[in-house]
Amino acid sequence: MLRLRDIQRESRKVAGRHSKAASGLLDFVARNRPVWMVSFAMNQADLSEGLRAAFASTVMLLLGNLLHMPEFSWAAIGAFWTCLADAAGSNRMRFASMSGFALLSTICGGLTAYASGSTIVAAAAAVFVFSGLGALARIWGSASAQVGILAATACVVMVDRPIHGSSGSLRFLALYMVGCLFATVLSFTVWRIHPFGGSRTAMRSTYARLADMASDAARLIKTERTGFQEWASHASRYRGQARTAIETTRKALARVPPSKADRRDTYSNLLLALADSEQIFAYLIAVTDACERGHHRLPNAKRAARALEAFAEVLLRLSRAIADKPWEPNRRQRDRLNSLARQLETALGEKIALRFDVDFSELEPAPIAQVSWWNTAALNLKRGLETLKANASSGSIGARHAARVATAATIVFMTVRLLHLPFGYWATMATLLTLQPSIATSWPRSMERAAGSILGGLLAAAIGLAVHSPVAISLVVFPLVCATMALRPVSYSLFVLFVTPAFVLVADFAAPDGAELGFAITRLANNMLGCVVALLATFLLWPSREPARFNQHLSEAIAANFDYLAESLGKSKSDELELERLRRAAGLASNNAEEVLARLRLEKLDTSSGDRTGSTALALLRRVAGTATRARSFGAGLTANAPLAEWIRKAAGSMEAELSGDPQPHPDAAYPKDGLSLLEADAVNQVMLLRRLLSEAGRM
Repeated sequence: MLRLRDIQRESRKVAGRHSKAASGLLDFVARNRPVWMVSFAMNQADLSEGLRAAFASTVMLLLGNLLHMPEFSWAAIGAFWTCLADAAGSNRMRFASMSGFALLSTICGGLTAYASGSTIVAAAAAVFVFSGLGALARIWGSASAQVGILAATACVVMVDRPIHGSSGSLRFLALYMVGCLFATVLSFTVWRIHPFGGSRTAMRSTYARLADMASDAARLIKTERTGFQEWASHASRYRGQARTAIETTRKALARVPPSKADRRDTYSNLLLALADSEQIFAYLIAVTDACERGHHRLPNAKRAARALEAFAEVLLRLSRAIADKPWEPNRRQRDRLNSLARQLETALGEKIALRFDVDFSELEPAPIAQVSWWNTAALNLKRGLETLKANASSGSIGARHAARVATAATIVFMTVRLLHLPFGYWATMATLLTLQPSIATSWPRSMERAAGSILGGLLAAAIGLAVHSPVAISLVVFPLVCATMALRPVSYSLFVLFVTPAFVLVADFAAPDGAELGFAITRLANNMLGCVVALLATFLLWPSREPARFNQHLSEAIAANFDYLAESLGKSKSDELELERLRRAAGLASNNAEEVLARLRLEKLDTSSGDRTGSTALALLRRVAGTATRARSFGAGLTANAPLAEWIRKAAGSMEAELSGDPQPHPDAAYPKDGLSLLEADAVNQVMLLRRLLSEAGRM
């Protein structure tokens, strides 16, 4: 028995080392990915979504093979696209998105195919109208945009399948509708999504982001030469990701229907986990701030790094436990975190306590009230008409984007049709899916699609050379579709990498060509053509650039962070709820300013001195938030300093006024440091550094 236990213990250690190595490799890839790769987070992969889409598509292909009807490939395409159109949220929202897509794509796709069977002018008009309408759906939100652009994609694909009026030519459209309905029925019967599925996934991502934050801090501690820039990059990336993940989880919990939220242990434990994540986030901000300030004089840097690595490992275990068994409280893991926090106190030489006893019930998301279908539809129709009216002008970003997409898609369609290019819909589809409302988002999307298409085309060619029978194609499609859907939240490049061969095999199921390599190259060329046209349209057709309002966002970030700092230093720490609100507001304001700055940089494909000043200012504001967090109940028993808090508020007001172009007299040059604690002196230095930075850069 002892030998068996030793073997099990050793196997767990080996598995843990392999898991840590894999996690480290993925984290290295995420940190060093190209600038055009917008996201890369493997723990956001959704295997359940992938399996559902793969099952729906493969069943349609196998059924077509059994009935000797290759046109069932259209049913497989419909099932796959319907799974893509599934909007996260309540069952009501999911059903509306999937059934709405099935209806719209069938009707609009059928009209496009009928127009294509008439004249090239009618086909071009249909492409123009439906691609424009699909892009215009963005004004009604992300779920509508998802359904609209997928329905438009169906139209530009079906334009290559003209209908000439005979009943036989309509069969592919009927089979397509069958696939859409099969996927919808499957999603709400056999393959239902748990009402807490979205919030569990979001909570797992939140704790994974917190684990990344702790792990990267440990990495920086172990690095001998770590300066301001490295810690600033850590704060910008990992704090921003954690804040975003927490807010996403908050929204996911708010979407849980009241009927599922009342008297449910799962919901209660998820709310508790959300409150704990806020406390852990605040604790890690304080810890990383202390590590940055005392990096070269920590009492025991090695022990601090080990404790943070263990902290990250416990957070990863918590993330898995919350996702797998959210109804079970994780008291053991919380106790372990408290134990590691005490070790960190000793290693850092500073009292920073991790507290799970603060009541943040007022910050809990209230479940969205559910009303009848009829009232919901009437309300949504009213809001939709109001939104459409508000965007019915040339100054609307949504209207300009719709016109840009419609024009570019029609140009590409006419080009491939007049040149008689095979698989021309690949070019039109690439244009449709690549074009984004602003320059800052279009060119990274183009690069991601191009990179994914190249690798996906090579993979499709290799599979085509090895697989020929319909049954084999059906079986190969399963893992490809599964990977496509599962990796969609991870990276658009990976999504395109797998969707390319999946779509090629499904499309060729009806008509195997026998020249896989040549046609794979043709598809790749069409994809590249679509990306190039999309990029040109982004810059030449009514370009929508990021509004030059960075000063406004920077001003809002200064106000929020300095307000948090002033309240933390100037008040007794009794009102934890108010301080928590201020910390959340400061984090969101910094995130918003950083996102605007990132988009401005992407538009210019360059970094100016003004951008560097803004980046440094935001890094200093992250430091301010860290100092404020340490000064709270996690601090070393500081007494309230009302005069210092008032000086900080005046300094913030002066910087805000001057950033807005309305200068006011500066407060005193510096606050007297006599009698200040080290933490208070840090706060004064940060205010002075930020003021000097903005003044020297000419932004004030």
